[in-house]
Amino acid sequence: MMNVISLSLILFTAVAAHAATPGFSQGNQFYAVPLQGAVTVYCGPGDTAKYSCFSTVLDPVSYDFFVGPAGVTAQQVSLSCLRQDGSRRDRTEDYSPATVQSVNAFNLWISTPFQRPLLAIGVNKIDYKMTNMGKIIDQGTFSVNVAHGDARTCPTTHYNSNDPNDCQSPYTVCQRYFEQYDYCR
Repeated sequence: MMNVISLSLILFTAVAAHAATPGFSQGNQFYAVPLQGAVTVYCGPGDTAKYSCFSTVLDPVSYDFFVGPAGVTAQQVSLSCLRQDGSRRDRTEDYSPATVQSVNAFNLWISTPFQRPLLAIGVNKIDYKMTNMGKIIDQGTFSVNVAHGDARTCPTTHYNSNDPNDCQSPYTVCQRYFEQYDYCR
């Protein structure tokens, strides 16, 4: 009986220690996975476009929640990421002590004209600061590694489209294509 209690206590301690380690909900190891594939779009009589689509996605996720240590009653969490290439990105989100994580997911990888990713290829050193009414409640550092993943290829396909823009620009077509094929999984 004593062995069962000791084993339970050891397992509980190990789980509690892991849960108290700040980082992202999907872990701190990610992979940048190159995607490729071909799609033909028919936009009307005589209007056809063939695209070779390329992208890079982050596995397991491109957006993720910061998970903080238990018992911290912060309202916000700020992440300051020093990337391996020397660049820096800073982001702040609201924090929920009840769920022990950020209210919204952080953009880890998606780059558009309106948003920039937190992470880059290599080791990303992240300083976190948890605040309540402007006062620092907890702070620390963790590292996130983004390694190169194995390339994936989606099957060749075609679409019929009523939008003539689809035959002028591959952006939305390729985005739809990769989503339809679950990012070539």
